Amino acid sequence: MPLFHWFIRSIPQAPKKTGLLMAIYFWWLDYFTPAGRAFASLFLLAMFAGAVPGFWAAWIFGGLDFLLFLGLVFSLFVTAKRSKIEVESVSVNHVREGETATVTAYLTVRSTIDCVNLGANRLPPSLTGIESDNVKIKVGEPPRKLECLVKTTRRGSFMLGKVSANVPEIMGLLRWPYGYNGSVELLVYPRALKVQDFPFLTQGPSGMAFAPFLMPSLTRGMNFIGVRPYREGDSLRDLHHKAFARYGKPFTKEFEVERGAGVILLLDTATPNFKSRQYLEHAIRLTAAVGEWLLDREILGRFFIDSEEIALDGGSESRKNLLDALARIPPASLAHARQAAPWAPAARPMDPVLRIGLYASEEPLVNKHIVVGTLPASTEDKLLVVMPEDCEGLERGTVVL
Repeated sequence: MPLFHWFIRSIPQAPKKTGLLMAIYFWWLDYFTPAGRAFASLFLLAMFAGAVPGFWAAWIFGGLDFLLFLGLVFSLFVTAKRSKIEVESVSVNHVREGETATVTAYLTVRSTIDCVNLGANRLPPSLTGIESDNVKIKVGEPPRKLECLVKTTRRGSFMLGKVSANVPEIMGLLRWPYGYNGSVELLVYPRALKVQDFPFLTQGPSGMAFAPFLMPSLTRGMNFIGVRPYREGDSLRDLHHKAFARYGKPFTKEFEVERGAGVILLLDTATPNFKSRQYLEHAIRLTAAVGEWLLDREILGRFFIDSEEIALDGGSESRKNLLDALARIPPASLAHARQAAPWAPAARPMDPVLRIGLYASEEPLVNKHIVVGTLPASTEDKLLVVMPEDCEGLERGTVVL
């Protein structure tokens, strides 16, 4: 029985898991170049082919390949190990789902390196690393900037713990990785959706609480602070005629606004059943789209993920904080569900609340609900049901909420 448990623990599951098979797999990727992996695979193939009676040619090839690798091990420690490289200032840009991130690092050498590249190894299954081109770095040069790529497929927060400078040995089959002493976080934001219009926000009696935020002329102050491009719903009396005549497109006068903090956006990540777990990513993408739509109009006051408030610092930092928080939401687990719970903010909200979730809920503090799933459409003015295919349409920028 202990042997069985050892075998189960050794099966590769994810890069963060430990185990003998995973350690061997990492060693295989770190110390062998693609050409070296091909030679090693052919050696194993020759050994199995040699088991066929009378097939002596496979053993000859296997013997020559084995002698070659004996020379490679000696070459690795004589050449590459003598090199001195320091990997410093590693950074990575945050991207959207499906985009390619760039990992940047600066290399400092103590001896001339004829061939070195930068790579990100030991990545989660949803990420694919692409190493940089091989370059030559001479001793005495200032730190050389190298960039490698990481392809993404899904949203999430990923720690890149194995960014290394790879120095191949002279035959190009083995290499020595010089790792960075630390890790860097890669945030993959939800896929970019585009909300063109949002009439649901002001529909019905429940929309009366949101209407003043979309009509700033009703609650504007007297102090003129500048002009901005015209947006649908702006009062015609606020058009800036001089800017319109100069640039050929409408501009609106902007005044200091006298109103509360703004619309409160709430994302409920509870997945009470198996079906709702399939739509969590759609709800996160929709939240990003609606949140950015509110930020573009400067009417997003507060943002909550469940009962935790995400700080919005204002300006461009608000958009970054919103997307960072959405990227760090754990993906839905098919085996475990997060049960529904009442929304319990630390302080009672004074402004209207818009909730996005995966199930219908009667929250006394919430003015409007958007449910992502397959619930039957409701005629109530405060409930909007968004089907998953509508979310896919938003990704193409063709659906208007």
